[in-house]
Amino acid sequence: MVQQAQNTLQTLFNYQTKYTFDEALKFVERININLQNCDSHLIKEVGRSYYKWRVEIANAFSKTQNNIRYHNGVAENINNHLKSITKAAYGYRNFERFRKRAILILTYAKPHKEKT
Repeated sequence: MVQQAQNTLQTLFNYQTKYTFDEALKFVERININLQNCDSHLIKEVGRSYYKWRVEIANAFSKTQNNIRYHNGVAENINNHLKSITKAAYGYRNFERFRKRAILILTYAKPHKEKT
């Protein structure tokens, strides 16, 4: 049954993000069923997690009608910038000045070129 879990994992890795939400949801449910049918208790727990978060996982796998895929890259980028500013601003006594500096840097930061 471990082989079945490995095959399911390979299916998951080879998934293409070109499907609609309904197709992605069906795919996640198939993965869940495969994981639930394994003998291992840990793999069944993974299957339960997939079932619990199936809608969110399907959202991550699918694209919208405008062929856009949702992700949290923008939020992660802002968090990374804020952490860098916080490290550099160690010793600021005036929070309002720190806040203005953070907004200034985030507003006028150079956009990164996407890798092709």
